[in-house]
Amino acid sequence: MIKYPIVNFDNKEYLKICKSSELLIGKGMKVHYDDSDEVYEVAIFRIEGLLYCVQNHCPHQHAPEIFNGLVKDCVVTCPLHGWSYNLKDGLNKNPKQGLRSLETFDVIEKDNWIYIEKPNIPIPKWRR
Repeated sequence: MIKYPIVNFDNKEYLKICKSSELLIGKGMKVHYDDSDEVYEVAIFRIEGLLYCVQNHCPHQHAPEIFNGLVKDCVVTCPLHGWSYNLKDGLNKNPKQGLRSLETFDVIEKDNWIYIEKPNIPIPKWRR
């Protein structure tokens, strides 16, 4: 597991993820974050010059495939079962699919590096 350096911007913790050139336009990148207690995955996208970061597990059946989803008009569609989410706010785009949405994270691009807001990993219900 990669340990990402933690940096502070505006009193907020971010993880230094990758060089800007490593994130391909229109294609998601999967990032594993391990805080020693839990592992969490996010997906980063560059769409029309803007960066988005969302949880990588689709709320439908918890498959870690959002990074592989088709992106159109800033909406990512899970490749397994077709659930779709707005990358800007994580909201489910089809109310017939349910109300569950993706968690979103702030993304910063600075000095040719991409940083994401450090995830606050939720404790699974079965461990509470």
